Amino acid sequence: MKMPQMTRIAPTALLALALALPASAAITSREDNLAAPRGWSAMAGMDPHAVAEMARSLPLSDQAAGDQPWCDHRAEVERTLTHDFGEEKIATAAQGMVLWGSELMGTWTMVLDRADATSCVIASGIGYSDGTSPQEFFTKAGLNG
Repeated sequence: MKMPQMTRIAPTALLALALALPASAAITSREDNLAAPRGWSAMAGMDPHAVAEMARSLPLSDQAAGDQPWCDHRAEVERTLTHDFGEEKIATAAQGMVLWGSELMGTWTMVLDRADATSCVIASGIGYSDGTSPQEFFTKAGLNG
């Protein structure tokens, strides 16, 4: 019986994929993430402080002409962070910066709350713990709240 072409290709493709992955690609444990929280800017390659400055005048994301941080009505951002990530407000810093975090998920999100009831996600990361000073997350986001 002749084996279908797709059935022969699948194992070969999986082997090629496995060989292409770097040997150092390992899963980081929750304990390691909590010991060394990490964060990323909402815009790849941009400093979070520059993203925050830009976000002060951005339109809502559904009205945006190009790539930008996620900006939406404050209630919608809060609903998403609470429902999808189990995050809650942890701390507020100068100029409308708010840290959200989830002990359960180990995630954190830095949000800029604007006076026009719009919120924009500036940075996010992993390694959140209730025992960690909020200042560490503002620093990780480059905002030094």
